[in-house]
Amino acid sequence: MSHDTPARPRTESSRSRLKQEYVPPIIGWFGGLSALSLVGWTVAFAGTIDVPGLLLSVAFTGGPALGLIWGGYRLDRSDIETSRYARILQWCVGGSVGFLAINLLTMVFFPWYSLAGNISWAHFSVNAGAVGGFAVGYVEARAIQREVEATVATVRADQLANERELLLYLNDLLRHEVLNSAQIISGHASLLQAECDDERVRTRLETVERESDDLVDVIDDIRAMLEANRGPETHSTVDLTALLTAQVAECRSRFDEAVIDIECPASAHVQGNEGLKWIFSNLLENAIEHADAATPHVRVTVDEQPETVTVTVADDGPGIPDKERERLFERKSTNHGLGLYLSRILANRYGGTVDLADTGPDGSVFVVALPRASVADDAAASDDGRD
Repeated sequence: MSHDTPARPRTESSRSRLKQEYVPPIIGWFGGLSALSLVGWTVAFAGTIDVPGLLLSVAFTGGPALGLIWGGYRLDRSDIETSRYARILQWCVGGSVGFLAINLLTMVFFPWYSLAGNISWAHFSVNAGAVGGFAVGYVEARAIQREVEATVATVRADQLANERELLLYLNDLLRHEVLNSAQIISGHASLLQAECDDERVRTRLETVERESDDLVDVIDDIRAMLEANRGPETHSTVDLTALLTAQVAECRSRFDEAVIDIECPASAHVQGNEGLKWIFSNLLENAIEHADAATPHVRVTVDEQPETVTVTVADDGPGIPDKERERLFERKSTNHGLGLYLSRILANRYGGTVDLADTGPDGSVFVVALPRASVADDAAASDDGRD
């Protein structure tokens, strides 16, 4: 015995939306039917109409009929929301009926001298009124939609501004309050270790210092995410050469044993903001910390292309095992650090990519590609700086 799940009934709104989707073909079919009616009128009164009359009917009756066919086609491919179709159809029908009524009243007092002429007159009234009504409805729908879109854009801009202010506040809070406190805790724990002779207390102090340092790393990762979500804003550009030079210098000061070479042009502007530094900070740290040599060697190269700027970070480490490559850029659950996962998230956020290009016993090569800033972006950034 089968137990078929009963079909869910359509809601009133879905049925209404489905009906309104038929409005464009209805308008087009009406235009096509009107064109066929013109052909029928020509055949029926072929013996009574002259050439000028036929040409007038084709122009003033057939023209609007073709206009309705095109209108239905255009409406179906427009960006007007389906919910506004009914209003356009109302205008179309209303214009047709209204214009026909006016002309019928005129025909009562001033009729055409023949039946064929009166029918053609009425036919023209229906078509012309429908085309006029459609035009008014279409323009009205477009105007309403533009107004709605402008309102939505304004609201969204306000929301983004509020979110940006909140991100700035959270970033400042992490930097000035939480980060400073964590560093103070770590510093005091280190000082107490130097003065303490109790091995058990020293072990606990080492735990406090280690956990404080891990907390600092987590705060740095969170700040990187917050920094990235501040942009890139319109016309926001960064000199990648200056940014990389600063990051390399910072890593050299932190890792005395590492040798870091950098080869880059005098300047290389990319779209983004200062949050880009976290991408390369993580890549450089990853290259140094996973090296098995006493003196890790890292080489950073910058190459400019017409559309992108490519940064290559190559190390001389032991390479990455096959089983780790597939999940290399995934967030690790065994510790709080984001590492390469964060680098990929940030690169995507700035419209770029980061990939493992090569790995083996001689080392690994990571490649970061970022959108190159246009001349217009550079000019805008320069103007902002002068302001």
